[in-house]
Amino acid sequence: MRRPSLHRLVPIAAAAALLAGCDAFGSFESQCARRLGPTVVRVATTPVSYTADFSRSIDELTARGAHAAGTIVLGLVETEMRSEARLDLNGVKQSFRDRYCMRPSVEVRLAFEPMRLYIAREHAEGSCAFRATMDHELKHIAVYQDYLEEFAVRVQADLARELGEGILYFGSAAEADAHIEAVIKQTLTPYLEAVRDEIKARQRRVDSPEEYARLGAMQSWCAGR
Repeated sequence: MRRPSLHRLVPIAAAAALLAGCDAFGSFESQCARRLGPTVVRVATTPVSYTADFSRSIDELTARGAHAAGTIVLGLVETEMRSEARLDLNGVKQSFRDRYCMRPSVEVRLAFEPMRLYIAREHAEGSCAFRATMDHELKHIAVYQDYLEEFAVRVQADLARELGEGILYFGSAAEADAHIEAVIKQTLTPYLEAVRDEIKARQRRVDSPEEYARLGAMQSWCAGR
């Protein structure tokens, strides 16, 4: 797995109502409370999918994926964590004064992509050895999917807590946009920096001594057929 990428913010044009004055309609704060919808925080995931490459040799895969001397790699999965954030400020600006209120609507999408699954070309597609290796690599892919769903729940809880449910006040829409982007980045960055180590730990559990022994026995059995 390569290093996870930091988030990319994709802003949506802010919807900003304009209040010329508040005396006839109540205070600016009361108008904000009446006009603004609730804060929305949604963290979604893209289902894991992969493209397959069966053209690489055992030597090539070993060079790319061996974690210890003497290890031979017959199959390999490579991917990268990506995130994208979409933001709608949903704000109200008070005319003639530098006041802007808002409750944000934020959507973060998380994905492991691109994902590529390799199986050594020495194991012909559809062969017994190929199926044994593919079965093992699919276990690794399942780990990515499970982790992604757990990751999304954690990010959503933290982001919702950081943004809160109250009305936020700023001097301008630009200031509001910068604040929300900073909150998203500050919330996501520690998670994205931890992804690599957390995934490695989970994948090591797949590559247990018992699993390697099972694979070795299966490959030996396949070679005798």
